[in-house]
Amino acid sequence: MNNLYLIYGNDYSLIKREINKITSGIDDVITFDLGVQRINEMLDEASCISFFGSKKVLIGENALFLSSSINTINHDFDYLERYLKENDHDNIIIFTLNENKLDERKKIVKLLKEKANVIHKDVINQKDLPKFVMSEFKNEGYDIDYKTASYFVNYVGQNVDILISEIEKMMVYKDNDKKVTKQDINDISCKAFKDNVFDLTDGIMKKDFNKIYECYKDLMIMSEEPIKIISLLGNQFLLTYQVKLLSDKGKDSKEIADLLKVHPYRVKLALETDYSIYDLKEVLKKLHDLDFNIKSGKIDKFIGLEDFLLHL
Repeated sequence: MNNLYLIYGNDYSLIKREINKITSGIDDVITFDLGVQRINEMLDEASCISFFGSKKVLIGENALFLSSSINTINHDFDYLERYLKENDHDNIIIFTLNENKLDERKKIVKLLKEKANVIHKDVINQKDLPKFVMSEFKNEGYDIDYKTASYFVNYVGQNVDILISEIEKMMVYKDNDKKVTKQDINDISCKAFKDNVFDLTDGIMKKDFNKIYECYKDLMIMSEEPIKIISLLGNQFLLTYQVKLLSDKGKDSKEIADLLKVHPYRVKLALETDYSIYDLKEVLKKLHDLDFNIKSGKIDKFIGLEDFLLHL
């Protein structure tokens, strides 16, 4: 079996899901950040026997040298080429790139595509999310029809991280009969989460730090997932940014609501915030960086979210 993998695409959660499939049952997993570490460190480790007495996995994240992005690390590509041309690898190597395109002009990309199992995980179009949900359930032996899968997406939301988390939760709940119904979705999904996040967002927009603290505390008591909170906060801040931009261009509230296809009340709340367009851009950048750093394992998700809220 070929123990070389290249997984790339814009959706890191789907990349991570593929990594989990490959590494399932393997205890010795070592991750390298190839955006700051040299490739020879990873390859040297790949040549060593696992302490656990079995195969190990070496994950090379941020393999920017495979794309057209600027790469500041002087990698030893001759070493990598020699490794790729060897056909007998006991240990597993996984290269990941959180971008949607490889630089096909590069010699190392051509060689890697020839020698490795290449998996492309692109962002899923919103219209394809019900099919994605059906596929995830059916692959594990669960029964769900298209109408119920569509309801699941509408109820849970369109964030893939959240969808995967809710799918896994539903699988545990329905382990006995394995047929997912609309009533199951109503029973398992927590609407209070959306209400609390709305209140948290409202507190942030009004810079009401007492409200922010109380809402965050309630969400933690409910054991809500920080990634879900960050995703919904990002959506709200993006909407507010778009509303502010359109307002500056002379659009009134009704025109903005029609253009963005949102309820007029959401436009009203967005216009009432004290955040400037510049402030909103900075917050969106912080949320993007926070999301990436959590998903790439650089920061604890709870600490990261708390730090974001404390420094608004």
